[in-house]
Amino acid sequence: MIFEGKYGIKTSREKVWTFITDPAKISRCLPGLKTLEIESEDRYVAVVRVGVGPIRTDFKFRIETVSKSPPGSVQLKAVGAGSGSSIIIDTLIELKEAADGTELSYSSDAKIGGIMMSLGQRVIKDAAEKMVSGIFECVKQQLE
Repeated sequence: MIFEGKYGIKTSREKVWTFITDPAKISRCLPGLKTLEIESEDRYVAVVRVGVGPIRTDFKFRIETVSKSPPGSVQLKAVGAGSGSSIIIDTLIELKEAADGTELSYSSDAKIGGIMMSLGQRVIKDAAEKMVSGIFECVKQQLE
């Protein structure tokens, strides 16, 4: 499943970059975050409560920065597992200067397997889309 979006953020590209690449800061925008363990600047482990339809479970995600080009783009990979399901998310975030601040665009490719997949593509896509857009809306609110 592919998720894409754009947000205009009324602050400098450098401030947006600092926020989205700092695990302690960006974690404030992860819905259902229970714990965060920072292993290094580019690796961390998050336990997140995920709910899709009637299924609610904790997923342990290993998140790592695959590549970054400050302050223009960062690519992240998150691999999570919980209660017989798995999620792999590859995300590219790009920042461009805009007249009134920064344009943040993202593209995420999510692969879901196991019990959650049995709920059906539409239910999963709707829940995941809401979660992903919520993260970036939170980033915008935190920085403006």
